[in-house]
Order: sequence, then C-alpha cells, then structure tokens
Amino acid sequence: MEMMEKLWTYMQADSKAEQINRELRSSPLRQKLEKMQTYILERQQAYKTMEQQVANHADRKDALQDVLQRAKGQLEALEQRFAQQPPQDTEQVDAMIEEIKRCQRRISEYQHELERIFADAKGFTSRAQTIRSETARARQQFMEMKDRYTEELASRKTAYQEARAAADAQAQGIPEDLMQLYSNAKKHTWPPMARLVGSQCSGCNTALPSAALRKIDAGDSYVECENCGRILIK
Repeated sequence: MEMMEKLWTYMQADSKAEQINRELRSSPLRQKLEKMQTYILERQQAYKTMEQQVANHADRKDALQDVLQRAKGQLEALEQRFAQQPPQDTEQVDAMIEEIKRCQRRISEYQHELERIFADAKGFTSRAQTIRSETARARQQFMEMKDRYTEELASRKTAYQEARAAADAQAQGIPEDLMQLYSNAKKHTWPPMARLVGSQCSGCNTALPSAALRKIDAGDSYVECENCGRILIK
C-alpha cells in the first residue's frame, strides 16, 4: 500500500509536467505557426503549378506557331497554284476553293487558340507573381512569429524540465513493473490512477467485483479497473 501511495504522489508530479507540456503543444502562437507553415507550403505548391502551366502553354504556343506557319505556307502554295494553273472546269474550281477554305479555317483555329494561350499565359504569369508576393510576406511573418515562439518556448521549456525532473525524482524506488503498468494505463486514459470510493472506481464510477476489492484490501497485487483501465488505490 505504501508503494501505491508513492505512485500516487508520482502521478501528481507527472500531472504537473504533462500539463506544462500540453500548454506548450497548444500554445496559440505555435498553432499560428503551424497554420502559417501549411499556408506557405500550399502557396509554394500553387506557384510551382502556375510555373508548370506557363511552361506547358509556352510549349503549346511554339508548336502552334510552327503548324500555323506551315498552314500559311500551304495556303500560299494553293493560291499560287490557283493563279498559275487555273482549274479547267467548275468541279475543279469548287474542289480548289474548298481546299483553300479548309486551309483558311485551320489557320483561323490556330490563331484563335494562340490568342487564348497568350491570354491564359498572361493570367498564369500574373497569378504566379501574386502567389510569389503572398509567399514572401507569409514567410516574413512566419520568421517573426518563430522568433517570438522561440522565446516563449525557452521559458516554458525550463518550467517543463524542472517539473519533469521533480516527477523523475518521485519515481525513484517505485518497482519497474509498477511503473510499466502506470505507463501502459497512461497511454489510453488520464489520469492513469483513481481512488477507490466505497466499492467504486472514482475515475469512471464503476462498481468493482468483490474479488477485485479483496485484492486491493490485501495489497499484494495491483488492480486495474475493468471498465476504464485505471490503476486503483484505496
């Protein structure tokens, strides 16, 4: 029973250290830093996407300019052939005119697509510049917040280390198997120990069976609540 009381005292010190640690993890400044870091990563990815879009449009523009140039060459060749070798009948005239119209339609389609690509590329470039500026501002804010958080962390970390050292001192002399039991209980419930109130676990208010109560009274073994898993102490 004395060892269980010692473990209970250890839990009080452990609770203090854990509370400081939770406060460190839930610091508003830390949460802002994490959000800002996520935002910066998203902006960087968006910038890469815009750059890729600009590159893709540049490749498509080059390819279109090549086919447009060839189409214009074909049109010129058709017009020259029409002038140099006039069709002999109406059917030949209609066929050549239709061929010229098809070539003109292709040229018009290529020109319209080039105009769209130039407009899109301009939009992508403008968006990329905006994203780059936003990222630069966010990175500056992040560094300023990080400096403030580093100062906050230093002071809180000292308090945590002191509380942790005090808890470790309380753990001296507690059997390893009991500390392991405590550690296992701590993984799934907090606090990991509870007082027995009458025949009930004070952690979850579940009544214990008589066999478990006799073990606790005997003090020759460690008893865990069958419902919440806390280590029980009278």
